[in-house]
Amino acid sequence: MSDEIKKIAALIGHQQAQEKRVAALIDEFQAESAKLSRQTAQLAQVIHELDSASGKMTDTIRQSVNAALTQVEKELKQTGLAQQKPAVNALNQVVTAANESVSAMRREMSRYTWKSAIYIALTMLAVMGSCLWGMYYFIDSGYDRIAAMQAMESEWKKKPPLANISICDNKPCVEVIEIRYTNKDGDVFYLIK
Repeated sequence: MSDEIKKIAALIGHQQAQEKRVAALIDEFQAESAKLSRQTAQLAQVIHELDSASGKMTDTIRQSVNAALTQVEKELKQTGLAQQKPAVNALNQVVTAANESVSAMRREMSRYTWKSAIYIALTMLAVMGSCLWGMYYFIDSGYDRIAAMQAMESEWKKKPPLANISICDNKPCVEVIEIRYTNKDGDVFYLIK
């Protein structure tokens, strides 16, 4: 991108140099035109003096002098235009190159904008997908945990209640109800409070 800016700056500098050259040529042309006007005025004065000295100068001499002056002026203009043509062509080339580089920069910026928008959209989709998957996993594992806890609760309900264990004569002892059970193997069980 900085190379493009350097190229544009170089083109602008070249364009300014060409403009200075064109301005100098225009100034030269105006100076030559002013010089020609002065010479025309001098020639007209000489003609007027000749006319007054010799009587009347014929119209043909006047017309030929005017035609010569017109021809000289045309040649000067053509010379000035011929000298300006390379400068104008160079200036047009500079403008064309600058326009091309500006449009290339605009195309690149457009591509960069689209790429950024696509990356942002993909990132948002990935984040949203991760969030949804996380919520699904959390909810699903939560239901599994609840089911496991309910299974444990039902298992605990089947077990006898916790015994009241305490210390009796520096030894652990369990408080029991005086109801005694015996199974068919002869094992003795007490009902715990």
